[in-house]
Amino acid sequence: MRWLVGDVQGCARELEDLLSTIRFDPARDQLWCLGDLINRGPDSLGTVRLWRALGGRGVVGNHEVYALCARSGRWPRKHDTLQTLYDAPDADALLGALRALPALAWLPGEPGAPDVWVVHAGLSPRWTDLHAAAARINALPHDDDWLESKDVRFATRARCCTPKGKMDRHDREPEGCPEGTEPWDAFYEGRARVVHGHWAWRGHYRGERTIGLDSGCVYGGPLTAWCQEEDRVVQVPSRQPRVFVAAGDDR
Repeated sequence: MRWLVGDVQGCARELEDLLSTIRFDPARDQLWCLGDLINRGPDSLGTVRLWRALGGRGVVGNHEVYALCARSGRWPRKHDTLQTLYDAPDADALLGALRALPALAWLPGEPGAPDVWVVHAGLSPRWTDLHAAAARINALPHDDDWLESKDVRFATRARCCTPKGKMDRHDREPEGCPEGTEPWDAFYEGRARVVHGHWAWRGHYRGERTIGLDSGCVYGGPLTAWCQEEDRVVQVPSRQPRVFVAAGDDR
């Protein structure tokens, strides 16, 4: 089974709970995390170690971008929960695994299962040929310039945008997208399903051709996973206290 998991954000115990609930077997199953494995939650180090030990795969999220650029000195440090990860003896290997992640990934379905695009935040209306866009974007060196590039920025941060792919910083409910913008998926015309995270205010939802799996575990919501073969959603409760989600703090 291929399991796609929404934003974990350092909630290692909830990830363990989820894996136990779905009876995850790394010899049989695949674990795909939709970006933002780390930061804000209590155990980024344990989360990445667990994900890597299980042969985890995924796509890069905006919190990975922040962690990598802050550690390299490209960006200034803000308030974060990454020091234990940075100080770990295996930090270079763990962060290297995060840096190697693609911006978007194509997951063809087995017979009877849907084909899927995976991205942390969203797909730009400018990417009219997604296979060509993915090949072009993912093939570039994954250095700090790549992390700051326009394409990676869209893939890791988009919520509301214009028909030409200009992003707005709005991060509340999709109904509140500013005039002239829509949720990015309003412009998606592909046949394959898109599974993404990043939009905690939107929560877990199912659209016509999209599924959102960011149910705000780090803020007290559940941790959500979707099985591609069975089209099945599984959630486990958060162990974090319920908190208000601040706006405009993508990091």
